[in-house]
Amino acid sequence: MRLSSSPFASTTHDIAPKPVRFRTVVQLKDGAFLGAEAETRFAFEDRVSFGPAGARQPVADPARWLATQISTVAQAAAHGAMLQRPILFSAPVAALAHSNTPVACSAAIRQTLLAPQEVCLVFPDTAFAGDPADSSSRVARLRRLGFRAGIDMRKSWQTALNDSLRLLIDIIRIDARQVENDRDLATISMTADAAGIHVIADNARWRDADDLCRAGVTAAISPRTDA
Repeated sequence: MRLSSSPFASTTHDIAPKPVRFRTVVQLKDGAFLGAEAETRFAFEDRVSFGPAGARQPVADPARWLATQISTVAQAAAHGAMLQRPILFSAPVAALAHSNTPVACSAAIRQTLLAPQEVCLVFPDTAFAGDPADSSSRVARLRRLGFRAGIDMRKSWQTALNDSLRLLIDIIRIDARQVENDRDLATISMTADAAGIHVIADNARWRDADDLCRAGVTAAISPRTDA
């Protein structure tokens, strides 16, 4: 990952045009920039619609949706001069399962100023709940095209970090409030850290930085400074 130094100043950047907002990811040990998170206004809904009403609705294409997100985030980063890399943002379960996702994302990134390694696609923990080998192979396809990958464990943390995933995953995203109270999540965090995976916390406070680091949490998204 490409890093640059940063003081402990405000870490939220609202410089990009809507519908994208960027928040910086910083290392807890020294406040150095570790990248940026892109928040988009609209999220893909990983759900099945039942009944006639659902049947009348157009079928969403998760591969095309994710490719469009890449284009939108890249344009916003260029417009707002957001220089921190990599840029991580949420990707739906359906996108990981869709066979066209790698090709669609690769085609989209070639039309932007970003390189694939400057984008980290973060899939929910539930995306890996089925067949671990199949999930790993799908992530591997994205990695071969240069994209980074992550797992969002803010709501659940059932994914086993087997040998394959440890080589494929760049970041794990957690909720700092959960790691303090859940032994299983703390174990995952320390295992990931030992494997060289960045564990990035939401809802972190600077005053808890030392405790979080001891739990394997290496970075945070816009950590709070207590008054």
